[in-house]
Amino acid sequence: MKVLFLTDSLSDLDGVGRYTMCLVAALEELDPDLEVEVLLARKHRPTSPRIPKHWKVSVALPPDYFFHMKPARFWASLAQATWRIFRRARHADLVHAIKDYPHNLAGLLGARLAGVPCVATAHGTYTVQPLLSARHGGLARWAYRRFAAMISVSRYTRGRVLEILGEGEGERLHVVPNCVDVAGHEAPRDTGEKPWSHVPFTLSIGELKERKGLHLALEAWCRLAPEYPDLHHFIVGNRSGDSYEAKLVARVEEAGLSGRVHFLGNVDEDEKVELLQRARVFLHTPVTASDGGFEGFGIVYLEAAASGTPSIGTLDCGAEDAIEDGRTGFLVAQEAGAVEGALAKLLADDALRDRMGSAGREHAARQTWAGNAKRVAEIYREALA
Repeated sequence: MKVLFLTDSLSDLDGVGRYTMCLVAALEELDPDLEVEVLLARKHRPTSPRIPKHWKVSVALPPDYFFHMKPARFWASLAQATWRIFRRARHADLVHAIKDYPHNLAGLLGARLAGVPCVATAHGTYTVQPLLSARHGGLARWAYRRFAAMISVSRYTRGRVLEILGEGEGERLHVVPNCVDVAGHEAPRDTGEKPWSHVPFTLSIGELKERKGLHLALEAWCRLAPEYPDLHHFIVGNRSGDSYEAKLVARVEEAGLSGRVHFLGNVDEDEKVELLQRARVFLHTPVTASDGGFEGFGIVYLEAAASGTPSIGTLDCGAEDAIEDGRTGFLVAQEAGAVEGALAKLLADDALRDRMGSAGREHAARQTWAGNAKRVAEIYREALA
């Protein structure tokens, strides 16, 4: 089978990139005869050095701001992307649009012209927002109803989509949760002397933007910081340099904690794993943002679990599918006080953290990319039939 994948990136720095890398590698392990071709979006993040040399990879899709282009440029870009996809899809059995609308719309159109089925992955915010858009809503609904199948990374995301499309579309919208490479988080990493090498700390990972909810985690941490004078907090994620980041920095300065809260920006994979392994608690507290954005799943929760670190996540988002509440971590309301309460419990109880860490490793071990790939391959076969 030859599959043409459309994705944002093949990067270690973002969830969609990691999803694509892990899924395609697992599909190839399942079917050694699988032929892989990947089309990337322009201005994508750096491709991971872990990408196999035999994958055929090229930059052929519109940039991330495709959705926001003015109409004339949007339609021109859609036509160009459809043509490029069509040319590749003629030599494929199936198109898998991993990148959300409108890139998956181009995938659908190119696949239809080539006479092959198109499957799409529904990740979260960028799956739902087009359906609610005054400009794009009609076209997005048209596309979603014509994919051979859609793969939702969480029950929460599936529910949000079906609220709009109607339960009648439920048979084609399959939940195949995100997974984690447990083996990659078992062995200790030694990255040399780092700011976190000799201090106890908690950890947050996520791009500095509202829907990641860093303000909740940071507020809860600042409230508890006086009780734990030796504790530090590290924040990993792309620094936006906008007003949201400025508010986070201002809150830290206001609390007089600049020496204990560290904004690291992006880190490499070894550094990220070491941070996850050594953190006392992983804090990722997404919110429903003012623009409607939400967390569709959060692979990083599973990465924390695989590292033996308990997590605190929030309700009403994809974290509900990633954390076993009370067993591998806590799920709390999207409120700073609720986050503070859960963090206080974990910081005060070493035995609880150890139990949740052990349970997390067991939970993560069950969420395998091999199992994910097996289910996705079944969806491919159904689409081809």
